[in-house]
Amino acid sequence: SESHDGQQPASAALLNEQRNRKPYAVSDAGVAVIEVAGSLVNRAFGMEAQSGLTSYEQLGNEILDAATDPNVLGLLLRLDSYGGEANGAWDVAGLIEEAARIKPVWASVDDWALSAGYLLASATDRIWVTRTGGVGSVGIIAMHLDQTGWDAANGLKYTTVFAGARKNDFTPHEPLSDGARDVLISEVDRLYGMFVDAVARRRSANAQAVRGTEAGILYGDDSVARGFA
Repeated sequence: SESHDGQQPASAALLNEQRNRKPYAVSDAGVAVIEVAGSLVNRAFGMEAQSGLTSYEQLGNEILDAATDPNVLGLLLRLDSYGGEANGAWDVAGLIEEAARIKPVWASVDDWALSAGYLLASATDRIWVTRTGGVGSVGIIAMHLDQTGWDAANGLKYTTVFAGARKNDFTPHEPLSDGARDVLISEVDRLYGMFVDAVARRRSANAQAVRGTEAGILYGDDSVARGFA
């Protein structure tokens, strides 16, 4: 509806502005600058800015929007992240790779693109890193918390009834069983292989050379010399 003077009501104008507002900045040269900062999680339920998280879901939406926006000529991912969850990371990395087939997609690392953050950076056409910045940490980590000592100290004893031999594998209220450990090792190895292969393919590197970094961090000029940036 319109007001009596023919102008949009303030509330309608605000809604229209919010609808058309991009979640990323677009430079005068037509480059969409997409921030990838903090811990990376699959979903953050709208709390990214307040909690220092970047969700893969939101990031994927921004990349898709920028890649299909006729006013955007290229994308720049500005990375400052130590990494995060594996779940969702490969989907966004694949989306970045698809976007790079449509428009130039570069990564600016200032100052960190580690682990899942580097998986995303590796999907871009070019990776620029500051002299003090670090990239890499190509590895997978999983952790099980055994809190049985804390439970006992606080007078707590858990009894679990379950169906399916693997259902109770990773409960924190029991020590990690040998079977559960084998399952966890297998999954970590599987994801590690996927990570190494993705980086090797996208950076035109030797997979053994990527493994040879032992999930270490490469800094500044060294990261360039070794093909990671």
